[in-house]
Amino acid sequence: MNDLGTITQMGRILQVNNAMVTEVFTRSRTTGYLDIIYSQSVQNETVSEPLRLNTGFYTDILNPLGQHICLCDIEEGMVVDALFSPIMEWRIPPQANAYFIVARDYGQPSFHSTTAQITEVDIDNFLFYTYDPDNPDNQIEFHIATKATVRDKNGYPVPFRALYPGLLVNVIHSEIQTEDMPYQAVAFHIQIL
Repeated sequence: MNDLGTITQMGRILQVNNAMVTEVFTRSRTTGYLDIIYSQSVQNETVSEPLRLNTGFYTDILNPLGQHICLCDIEEGMVVDALFSPIMEWRIPPQANAYFIVARDYGQPSFHSTTAQITEVDIDNFLFYTYDPDNPDNQIEFHIATKATVRDKNGYPVPFRALYPGLLVNVIHSEIQTEDMPYQAVAFHIQIL
């Protein structure tokens, strides 16, 4: 697999996309760990690096359809996108606590992700709107999925009412529907940046 993703920083959270699962260990339905490999550039050469993502009761694990799944549903050879803590234990392999994982088979598309500023929040209808400062006409109406999660800058779960206009967020969502204005999508995870 030559298209392994790299780790990027999103505010105080780290993100990796297209990492390959090399081992899964489960203590229960939600606790255990995933060993993954990702790409890193070292002296103008791309190498594969290992990382252990520890999962717990507060780790959200989804399939490509946005449905919550068990850690035990993830298998070696699958691909994951993950948000995790920048605080790592430097063991072999290095370890970090995972906040959010999307697992899929190789070749399946990953979730869509949008980073934008919130312009309006409708708590009663579980909606919020974002705005792209580079393209003001690109407003998106996000409908909150039933089990959607919201995390603060440190990766801790917060309620939906913690969102307010002016916040910069990264939203993991379904494909954006462009037939209606504003554009619409279902939000599965909101990460405050």
